Amino acid sequence: MTGTLSRRAFVAASTFALAAPTLIGRAQAATVLKVSTSYPNDPKFSTARIWYDLFLPRLQAATGGAVTTQFFPDNQLGQEADVANQVRLGVVDAMLVGASIWTNLVPEFGVFDLGFLFQDYDHLLRATATPAGAGLQQLLVDKAGTHFPAWGRNIGARNFITKFSFKEPADLAGHKIRCLPSPTVTETVRLMGAAATPMAFGEIYTGLQAGVIDGMEHDAPTILSAKFYETAKTFTYTRHIHTPFGAFVSDRTLKRLPADQREGLLRAIREATDDWFTRAASVESDAVNELKAKGVEVHECDRAAFRERVMPLWDTFAKSTPGAKAMIDAVRATEKA
Repeated sequence: MTGTLSRRAFVAASTFALAAPTLIGRAQAATVLKVSTSYPNDPKFSTARIWYDLFLPRLQAATGGAVTTQFFPDNQLGQEADVANQVRLGVVDAMLVGASIWTNLVPEFGVFDLGFLFQDYDHLLRATATPAGAGLQQLLVDKAGTHFPAWGRNIGARNFITKFSFKEPADLAGHKIRCLPSPTVTETVRLMGAAATPMAFGEIYTGLQAGVIDGMEHDAPTILSAKFYETAKTFTYTRHIHTPFGAFVSDRTLKRLPADQREGLLRAIREATDDWFTRAASVESDAVNELKAKGVEVHECDRAAFRERVMPLWDTFAKSTPGAKAMIDAVRATEKA
């Protein structure tokens, strides 16, 4: 009859009424995390973008799509220091960055800016696998409300690209070398023999062009992607700093996730970091080969001579920052002859 709801229609309508909230709930259940980085959105030579591309399918598999992400490269959410504070507050869920930026909140993390601390990235992995590494991870949670689930590596060690050639410390005398604006990195470059010149990243190209600086220190893929080779043609393997890199995740974010999603997220981070660790060396090698193809000369140097000059800084740092001593001891204990 018109205007009368049949029993079958009533049951169907009631079933939909009960099911609809469940379906809507499922559609809305996916947690979207904000992931920030200062690195460029370059799938070939950007550490962060390559890591992120490895991470996404693992996150999907580990959480069944219950956790998804939004990626904000190129400082879209702000400069690194500001974003680090947003991660601490839980406004940004995670950032892909090197360890140096956390020094302002956790001074002990400055240990990773010490020159010639690690022999290579495998040495970094051995040292951070000790209780000293776990201690620093806990300090990051305690002081900055941030987790570092897996010790990863940058796309390459920091090296010099200059307008002149050099082999030993005396050859750097009087030459202005741009360095990361970190007191420890600045002191490392000074002890290496150069006139250390802290400078914002965005000023490097024009600084080289105008002769304000005679060179700079960074990893090969960044030197390539930023085209610093256009004004400086000598790349030297100093390998003075091996920076830990990875996903730094807000403690507040982890606490608000259900246990299964939290564990899935952490598992995906660890798997992506492990995968990236095995791939990064070949990416660095490809970048160096491209620099050579663009007319850059590539040289080795007397690394032992530079290391000898810089090593006293380790003990100086340990005295001023006692919480870093355990990591320095772990570094010495895990060196290979």
